[in-house]
Amino acid sequence: MSTISFGDMASTLRNMRFTTQAKQDLDRYNYEVASGEKQDLSAAVSGDFSPLASIERSLRTLGSYDIAIQEADLFATALQSSFGSISSHVEDLSSSLLTASTNADATSVSVAAKDARTRFDAVVSTLNARIGDRSLLSGAATGKTALITADDMMSELMTAVAGALTAADVETIVDDWFMSSGGGYETTAYQGSASSLSPFSLGENEKVKLDITAEDMSIRETLKGLALASLVDEGVFDGEVGTQASLLRSAGETLMGAQAGLADLQAQVGSIEARIEEANLSNKAMTYSYETAKSAIISADPYEAASMLTQTETQLQLIYTLTARMSQLSLADYI
Repeated sequence: MSTISFGDMASTLRNMRFTTQAKQDLDRYNYEVASGEKQDLSAAVSGDFSPLASIERSLRTLGSYDIAIQEADLFATALQSSFGSISSHVEDLSSSLLTASTNADATSVSVAAKDARTRFDAVVSTLNARIGDRSLLSGAATGKTALITADDMMSELMTAVAGALTAADVETIVDDWFMSSGGGYETTAYQGSASSLSPFSLGENEKVKLDITAEDMSIRETLKGLALASLVDEGVFDGEVGTQASLLRSAGETLMGAQAGLADLQAQVGSIEARIEEANLSNKAMTYSYETAKSAIISADPYEAASMLTQTETQLQLIYTLTARMSQLSLADYI
């Protein structure tokens, strides 16, 4: 039986083709072992990229929702922290004001009034807090500070009560300034927007509103109580300890009443925080599902890739060995 053999040129071309294929396979399996992903995605999806594109689009959407969720969570956490700080000031001060008004001596009144003034500064500063470049309590006008400074506010109030003759007169003027529609608080102190902050989108059909502003009545009631006591420190009815004690008593009672409103604000924010956390968990679960589906399409089997890499390296090494031996053949070896 005759034997069909390859000529030298054919053998050379065949060896070059084997070598090229082995190198390509080596590159492919090196990539798959290193990245954990299939190199030829077209073959992996049989030329139909629609499912993969849909998954990628869903992951990008979920990624944008994740950013919004983190922003909403940061905003809500900052609000909760602010209201907690204010509540702490109110709780501590209200009892000390009532005690000082009961004692009605100059030292007690002076110390309590000075404490109130310090806490008034702190509360106004807290209400003017910002997250990054956004004001917490300015509504839609996030670029503006919610309130004028505590010093400016006290200056406005001192002007307003300049003609007051009794503690009741001061209480009425301060109440109108803070609580009345179109009063000094709305026209002078509050610098934010009447429109609330736009809702945060947490998902396709999930939004939350953090629409509390410094115009909230509970906040205004709190500031009114603090301001009443602070006016004593500013010198209102200076030397009239009894009248000043009466103002401190009214301030303490006002702050006692404001605590319920502040607690309600904290509860509102707490409810929103719970919704944000639920949305966060749901978003992460959906993201995990889509990433798992994507991984099933594009991921290479690590054991198979490693095995084929070893096999291809062996094959390429054998080709190089045979080529080296063939290149050393000489006619003299056969003569």
